[in-house]
Amino acid sequence: MTNSLSAFSLLEAREDCELCLVSGMYRRRTAAFVGPTAEDTLRALGIDAAFIGANGILDGDVSTSNMDEGRIQQLAFSKADSRYLIADSSRIGRRYFCPPPCRRRGTALK
Repeated sequence: MTNSLSAFSLLEAREDCELCLVSGMYRRRTAAFVGPTAEDTLRALGIDAAFIGANGILDGDVSTSNMDEGRIQQLAFSKADSRYLIADSSRIGRRYFCPPPCRRRGTALK
């Protein structure tokens, strides 16, 4: 399951993947679906693993640039059995507007 149109597009041709694209309001800048409809979909389903991208990592806090995407990320992390943060080294030392799920210190990441 993904709210990312880009991730969906990368995986759609794989026959070994069953995909579910979360609907909602489409955010062109990030090619992601956000908002109440996307959040309701996530709430209704179990999540084995959540992969969350970060815009900034500063002093142990993780942030993203958009409040709607931060809410989706926080919800996915709260429901997931395993949590993975995805970021390259250019994100270290940056802080953005909205703190997604990892902002709370002590959140376990695998």
